[in-house]
Amino acid sequence: MYLILQNPGHNRVYYKEAAQLAVSEVSIASKRLSVPCKAVEVVNVAGVRYIALKIEDELSPKDVGILSRLSFTFAIFNQFGIYAEDGLVPIPMETYEYLDGKISTIQKYAGKTNELFTKMMVNVALLASDFSYDDNITLLDPVAGRGTTLNEATVYGFNALGIEIEHKSVHENQIFFKKYLQNERCKFLADKRMVYGKNKSEAIYMHEFEYAKNKEAFKAKEERKKLGLVNGNSQDADKYFKKNSVHLIVGDLPYGIAHGNTGANKSSTGTRNPSELIKTCLPAWKAVLKKGGTIVLAWNSFVAPKHKLAALFEEQGLKVMSGDAYDGFEHMVDKSIKRDIIVAKNI
Repeated sequence: MYLILQNPGHNRVYYKEAAQLAVSEVSIASKRLSVPCKAVEVVNVAGVRYIALKIEDELSPKDVGILSRLSFTFAIFNQFGIYAEDGLVPIPMETYEYLDGKISTIQKYAGKTNELFTKMMVNVALLASDFSYDDNITLLDPVAGRGTTLNEATVYGFNALGIEIEHKSVHENQIFFKKYLQNERCKFLADKRMVYGKNKSEAIYMHEFEYAKNKEAFKAKEERKKLGLVNGNSQDADKYFKKNSVHLIVGDLPYGIAHGNTGANKSSTGTRNPSELIKTCLPAWKAVLKKGGTIVLAWNSFVAPKHKLAALFEEQGLKVMSGDAYDGFEHMVDKSIKRDIIVAKNI
């Protein structure tokens, strides 16, 4: 049996809720392991909480790599014998970060999603898709905000694309990312180019970075990574990006509490219901999503029940993933927000 120690970096509220979220994340990940997993459950060893994977054989190095990337993983142990005193042997974890994970913790602002929750959504999207961490993944956040999801994508070495309608957020995000690359002494090129529009008056621009960890890596174009952020409307995603070009779509929808959605024909009026945003934007999102790719969205289930959102995805021919592993993500954030995620696959 293997035990995973939970990351102590969770804030107090999220730590209490995270056990069930971790079980769901591991359950989805277990389908990718080389050995069958009999059960995933929360256990207590000497007063410390762990997530236990009950398997009969040893994990392969690739299996350890998958578990090392999970959002809550702090340490992995192999438990020998039946009792805790029989011994826990630490398993060396895989070092996988392309950019340092601190990129997601540096920024502090009101309404920021817990970066570990964002990381979990990225993992679920990848693990539920037909792709792997070894593929040259491109991730799109269609409601990018200040860029937490994009930052998490860069940690994995994914190419990251975002759409954000608020100019201020786009400006602040591109300034932050440029400064981060400079401080970390990464080699990069920064550009701003028009991605849509017949003339300058209606032009939509993308702020784009092409970067590598060092000068040597940058010399090989195939080693470079990209981050691009479009200041535009998410319902036009298929106008900004090529069709069938994105492996994963991951976004944390506005919760309708601190800020609202901006849907079709709404330049500034907020709405508390994410259904309108999804209904308006989903055709364009699906158009840019590859076959076998997934969409993972978080939202406030107080303002829209999951079955209604699922119906919108199914109308567009997407398969909404269900079952215990996919139905265990709902949790309270505060008295006005009950957060959940929905996972849909382009079959």
